[in-house]
Amino acid sequence: MDIFDLVMNKIEKGLNSPTDFKTIFNIGYTNKIVNNKRVEPLKKEFTRIKRYFVDHFNELTKIAIENLEKRDCNVILAKTQQEALDYILKEVENEDLIVKSKTETGKEIGLVEFLEKNGFKGKIVETDLGDRIIQLLNERPSIPMGPAVHLSPKEISDRLSQIYNIEVDPTPQTLVNLGREKLRKDILRANVCITGANVIVAEDGMIGLIENEGNISLITRLAAKHICLTGIDKIVPTWYDAVTILKMAEASLDLMGAYISFIKGPSRTADIGGVEVIQMQGAKEVHVVLLDDYRSKILGTEFEQALQCINCGRCFLACPLIKSMGLDILSSKYSRGPIGLIKTYLLAENGLEESIKMGLFVCTLCKRCQINCPSEINIPEMILKLREMAIQKGLIMNTYKNTLASIKKFDNPFSKKMMKQLKF
Repeated sequence: MDIFDLVMNKIEKGLNSPTDFKTIFNIGYTNKIVNNKRVEPLKKEFTRIKRYFVDHFNELTKIAIENLEKRDCNVILAKTQQEALDYILKEVENEDLIVKSKTETGKEIGLVEFLEKNGFKGKIVETDLGDRIIQLLNERPSIPMGPAVHLSPKEISDRLSQIYNIEVDPTPQTLVNLGREKLRKDILRANVCITGANVIVAEDGMIGLIENEGNISLITRLAAKHICLTGIDKIVPTWYDAVTILKMAEASLDLMGAYISFIKGPSRTADIGGVEVIQMQGAKEVHVVLLDDYRSKILGTEFEQALQCINCGRCFLACPLIKSMGLDILSSKYSRGPIGLIKTYLLAENGLEESIKMGLFVCTLCKRCQINCPSEINIPEMILKLREMAIQKGLIMNTYKNTLASIKKFDNPFSKKMMKQLKF
């Protein structure tokens, strides 16, 4: 089966899928995007900050590493995904349990799958409620900010009732209570936690995290070792810039984040004789894994704008294809949604082919993704570039090939000579 047959299968499956998913995302689109008034006032300053990083890439990365190390963080600049994976594997060896929060960079490099293949199957616990539901139910996630929002409370309660062998009432509060009870036991027991980062502040050597559940605050304080994995595109110059980024992360999906954490290395105290000593109530070790991978390679290219993405999922929610056809369209193991077409090209070994399998040629170029992007990334422009590259490599559907051949030969798409030229 060629790559275009795979795409057609996705389309047919999506068009025949139940309407529940589509209804949920239509509601999500209306509430979180159309009615959201919080993004627009932040856009100008936000895009300036993201653009500044692109223009000062090497300088900011160097400053961030130096200042993180001054804060007693262990820092690695991983040039490849494998470097990042190997470093983390070494830091978690001999552990019986790892608690983890959201990290899109972790999903990008297949962190959980890698650790499970190396002896940690069943030993990694997602502490974000949505991610934990996806993990327990062995489902595919939807948008980054709400990986389980496509599942109804009834679906979740039915499956959890089977898993825990108890009757679970299908109400949001009951499911939240159960999640808190089960997760708290693991959080208290774990010695190692893994998180992402919403920002890395260069001038202060500081990790910035925003959350609404409190799980990140708990695991980064209670675990003895905190491993932070994030892309270098999360670096910003100053604390002031970090606040703007965090405000946008919260506003982009109209969320009400309950907690913001700024972490400056391991816990410490100077209460005994004025001598500063590391290792008090919080983490004893903080490891920061800054991933480069494709990021430095796309500077100065048509795909440079991808570095401005904050993984908010607004392009996913705004996309009419996904709302009509479900989760399989514009989806790969690397990323989802319109921006996922670009990221999959950048991340996968055969990136162009993988992007086509996602639905590169199915995109309508309606520009809703660009209009609703808080970073104002011109995703359609990058999609057109990928299509151009695909056509140059002969990666095009036979129907399109025949149409192009007809246009070249007959100056029309009908594969025959016309008595009269078409006028447009």
